[in-house]
Amino acid sequence: MDRRYFLNYSAITAAYLLAGCEERSGREEGKARQAVSDSPAAVPPQKAEEKLPEQIMPFTQKLKIPGEIDFAQIKKAALTAQKSQVNIFPDMQTEVLTFQGDLPNPTIRIKKGEVFDLDFMNNLADPTIIHWHGLIVPEEMDGHPKDAIASGATKQYRYPIEQSAGTFWYHTHPHGRTGEEIYRGLAGFYMIEDEEEKRLNLPQGEFELPLMIQDKRFDEKRQLRYKDPKVPQDNNGLLGDVILVNATPFPYHEVKSEKYRLRILNASSVRTYQLAFDTIGEFALVGTDAGLLESPVMVQSVVLSVAERVDIIVDFKDKEVGDRVTLKTLGFKEGSNLTLHPDYPAFDAPMDIMQFHVTEKILDTQVLPEKLIPIPRLQASDAVNTRRITMEIIAGGIWTLDQKPFDMHRVDQRVKLGTEIWEIKNSVHMAHPFHMHGVRFQVLDRDGKIAFPTDKGWKDTVIVMPFETVRIIVHFTMPGLFVYHCHILEHEDQAMMANLLVE
Repeated sequence: MDRRYFLNYSAITAAYLLAGCEERSGREEGKARQAVSDSPAAVPPQKAEEKLPEQIMPFTQKLKIPGEIDFAQIKKAALTAQKSQVNIFPDMQTEVLTFQGDLPNPTIRIKKGEVFDLDFMNNLADPTIIHWHGLIVPEEMDGHPKDAIASGATKQYRYPIEQSAGTFWYHTHPHGRTGEEIYRGLAGFYMIEDEEEKRLNLPQGEFELPLMIQDKRFDEKRQLRYKDPKVPQDNNGLLGDVILVNATPFPYHEVKSEKYRLRILNASSVRTYQLAFDTIGEFALVGTDAGLLESPVMVQSVVLSVAERVDIIVDFKDKEVGDRVTLKTLGFKEGSNLTLHPDYPAFDAPMDIMQFHVTEKILDTQVLPEKLIPIPRLQASDAVNTRRITMEIIAGGIWTLDQKPFDMHRVDQRVKLGTEIWEIKNSVHMAHPFHMHGVRFQVLDRDGKIAFPTDKGWKDTVIVMPFETVRIIVHFTMPGLFVYHCHILEHEDQAMMANLLVE
C-alpha cells in the first residue's frame, strides 16, 4: 500500500478512516437506505511522523452506493434540502446538507421520452434552487440563481426528457452559496437512458458504479471545515485532504474478474484529478459529460476537472481473488501555478482515491463494442457568429468573465437560436472548467499543448488551461435566460459568471 500521502498529514485525519460503514445497494423508489455503522472507539491522536496503525488506514470502509429515484417505477418524486446528521465516519456523526436525510443523495434515473416531475422543498435557512447540470430544459426549470426559492417554499419541476443517454448530475445553485452547499452535500447523480445505449449491452446492474469524487476537510470532531477566514487563498478554490467517494472516505469496493462501467463525477470545489489505476495499465473511455463517444478510446489516465464526468470501462479479468486495484490521481501540476491553501495537498499531489478488492473469479463474457453511437459533428462553417469570452482577475483579486463581476439581472450575451463558435480565453495561471447552462457543445480545437481525449464527445463543461484559448461550437436550441460560468465553486460564487439570453 502506498502511504506517502497519508504519512504527511495528522493522525486526526487518519483516525477518521475506521471500519464499520455498511454498503448501500440496489435501486429504491425515491429514498436512499439508511447507513448502518458499528461505531468503534476513536483512535488517540498521534504525531504526524509516526507510522499510522493499520486499522486507521484507508480502504477500510465499504463504498456506499446511492439509492435511486427511478421514474420507471414512480411518476412523481420529491426532494427536500435540509440539515442532517450522517455517519460519514463510523465513530461520530457529521452535520451535512442532504436532499433526503442521508448521504449519498439518491441517483435520479429516467428514460428519454419520459416526463420528469418532482417537488423540491427548501428547508434551509437561506434561499436556494436546484440546477439539473447538463440537461437542456426550459429557463424556469433550469435553476438559475435568480429563481432561488425562499426558506420553507416549494418549487415544482416538470419537463420532458428529450436528450440522449448520459451521466448528468444535480446540485443547488444559489448565488454566492453554491460552493458551500455542494461542499456540505447538496449534489447527486442524474442518469438518462435510451434504447440506443441499451442495445450496446454495456455493463449494468452490479457492474455499473456511479462514483462522485470530492476532497474535503474535517476537524477533530468529524465536522466539515469550509473556508479558512485566515487564509485568503481559499477564495481561489478550496482544497481538502480527505477524498470522499459517494460520501465514503477512501473506500473499497468488492469486484469480480469482469468489466465494470464506472460513471465518475468530479464534484470537488477546485481540484482537478488525473485518474489512473495502479495495476491496470489501460482502460476504455466510452463517454463524456453529455453522452457516449462514437468509439471507445483506450487511455492510461484521464483528466477530470470540476463538474466534468467520464464514463469508463475498466476490466478486472486478469486479476485473481485477493488482488487489490487502487484508483488514484497522479496529480495535475499543469492545472495551476497559483498557491492555494498551503496546508492541503496541492494540484500536483498524487493521492489515493479508492480501492477495488477482487473477491470472485468468473468467466469474462462481456464484449466491449467497437462502435458506440454516431455523433453528428458540428462544422465551423455552420456558425453564424463567433464570440470571445475571457477569464481573468480584476482589481481586488476578483474572478470574472470579461472583467465584469456577475450581475444577476444584466444580460451579457444575446444569442439567436442556431449555431455559434465561442472562443474561451484563459488569462491567468490557473485552469478553469467553463460550463454553460441550456446547451451541449463540441470542442473544435485548443491552442495548448495537452490533447484531452474527453474533447471527442459532447460536453457541457470544458477545461481551459492557463493562457490557453479553447474554441467550442454550440447549437442553441432552447430559448431563455441561462448562465455560463467557471465551475470552480469559489470562483462562480465570487463573480465569475454571466447571463446568456437565447432568443
